[in-house]
Amino acid sequence: MRIAIVAMALAASTSLASADFYVVQNVQTGRCSIEPELPSSSDTKVLLNNKFMERADAEAALKAVPACN
Repeated sequence: MRIAIVAMALAASTSLASADFYVVQNVQTGRCSIEPELPSSSDTKVLLNNKFMERADAEAALKAVPACN
């Protein structure tokens, strides 16, 4: 019983700790990158109005943005 409770707590904590990824561009340099949190700087803008749950998805989206290639 205790093992089941610990397993459920561990599963819940790992799902809550997952990061979101954003495709952003530095407006001064024009360089694109993937950031693990929503940027708050005025020098950085979010290129896609979307957050990605997986870094691989953000990387694929970054390759598809013409301004970044």
